[in-house]
Amino acid sequence: MAGSASVPQRQIPIVDDHPLAQRGLAALINSEPALVVCVQAASRREAIDAIAAAQTDLVIVDLSLTDDDGLDLVREVRTGLTGLPVLTIHETPLHRRCVFTPSAGGYATKREMTDALLRAIRRVLRASAS
Repeated sequence: MAGSASVPQRQIPIVDDHPLAQRGLAALINSEPALVVCVQAASRREAIDAIAAAQTDLVIVDLSLTDDDGLDLVREVRTGLTGLPVLTIHETPLHRRCVFTPSAGGYATKREMTDALLRAIRRVLRASAS
């Protein structure tokens, strides 16, 4: 397909301290022609360094990181890294209320790691382009 080679890929880092969740997210995202996972990080420190070095369009952050609070990472990405849009994820919807701030662009539970997550990614990317 000649047209698919010209589709610009949106670069998406994943920050999650669970290797299986990282792999599942990466497989789902990479299955979309216009999306590609450019960074996989397991900690806040690793994420900040990698995101700063990459050309990214959206950051996916797990709110429960082993070394830090994911919400602090969301704030740091939004304020310190040129206001990148962020999609936060967590195992349960309990954190949903606390992340709908100007810092986070969207929220999904890990149970939504299906087409619903891809729709959320597209929605956040569209909103950030406006």
